[in-house]
Amino acid sequence: MKKFSALFQVIFEQAIFTLSFFCTQTLLARYLSVTGFASFSAVYSAVILLNIIHGCTVMEPLLVFSKSDHFISKSLLMQLHVPLALASIPVTIYLIVHIPNSPPYFVLALVLALTGFIAYWTVRSIAILENKSLKSVIPALSQFAGVCLAIALIPKNSPYQLNEVLIFLGLPLLLASSLISRGMSLKSEQVGNSPLEKTPWLSFGLNNTFSQILVWAMTHGLVIFYMSRQQAELAANFRVVMTLVLPAQYLNIAISNYQLPRLSRLAEERSSKFSAMARTFVLVTLGFSLLYSLLMWAAGESLVGLLFGIKYAGLNMRDYVLFPVIFAAIQGGRTVLKALRLTHYASWAVAVGFLFFLFAFFLNGNRSISNVLIPTVFGLGAAAIIMFYQIKKSLKAIYL
Repeated sequence: MKKFSALFQVIFEQAIFTLSFFCTQTLLARYLSVTGFASFSAVYSAVILLNIIHGCTVMEPLLVFSKSDHFISKSLLMQLHVPLALASIPVTIYLIVHIPNSPPYFVLALVLALTGFIAYWTVRSIAILENKSLKSVIPALSQFAGVCLAIALIPKNSPYQLNEVLIFLGLPLLLASSLISRGMSLKSEQVGNSPLEKTPWLSFGLNNTFSQILVWAMTHGLVIFYMSRQQAELAANFRVVMTLVLPAQYLNIAISNYQLPRLSRLAEERSSKFSAMARTFVLVTLGFSLLYSLLMWAAGESLVGLLFGIKYAGLNMRDYVLFPVIFAAIQGGRTVLKALRLTHYASWAVAVGFLFFLFAFFLNGNRSISNVLIPTVFGLGAAAIIMFYQIKKSLKAIYL
């Protein structure tokens, strides 16, 4: 019952986060113009990049190493936020330079939004580690409430619209995260603190970050790329497609966050149960994603216009039914490799997939949303195949 309760909390919190993300995108797509939504999507893609860096350098090392003999202290968690602060500087400069007609005070609004999201992810990290995921539901709901307030209060013709939307997103997240962070603390025990003990999680985090940034470049990063080329319609359409595809992925992330510490412990113990649990995990995530793909096939033609408005009604989600399954394969492969502490395999698998992506990208061009997404399928598909090959080979070597 205790394990079921922990799983329920993780999935429920991830469902609230997913719903908040989904509603944020759909409401703003209907409220903003295509260009305005494309600009917001570029900012949100940068936010997702910082989320990825945070997850790879803070949360996932905590999930893998904190309950083993390589404990990560709370002070070290705070130190790991330095890369996030450094990463926000070039991201901010890039957005200022490339988003057309950026309104005044855009930097201040963006910094506030980034601060709110980083505070939220820190709270999530600690809550997941303590098996108290329900604590981080409040900030996720506050994000949705901020969007509703923004739509209700900001005039459509406001020259500061993007600034105000970012403030209405960032401020509620920051306040709610600060409120629930009171009384939260990581366990104080620490088995050892020699310099050699810090090496495993450091290498783990660097490889994990590298592979995820390349995955981001093949997906969310394209929104910023097309905005930099003044192709707002293509950027907005891409964000709409990704928003409809990602709910299945977020459910798989919740399952991964729950299973990763258990898989990691079994791998460390070289238990024969690891293979069975890893296989079950991958099949469950692929199964959920396949069901979601079937839903997209059945209802994708009408969902876009219904959810995002008539501006995007021409997109047919049936063209993108492979996406949930491919994302699930990447998520499953990376999770198993993380549990085995073989993130360097994931790094080079995604690096090879990125080369496939670049090859297909330059061949297909960028005249339509379909041509944009073909390279992503090609690159991520190649990376997933390589990951599963490495997992199979590694399991034979470890458990023979």
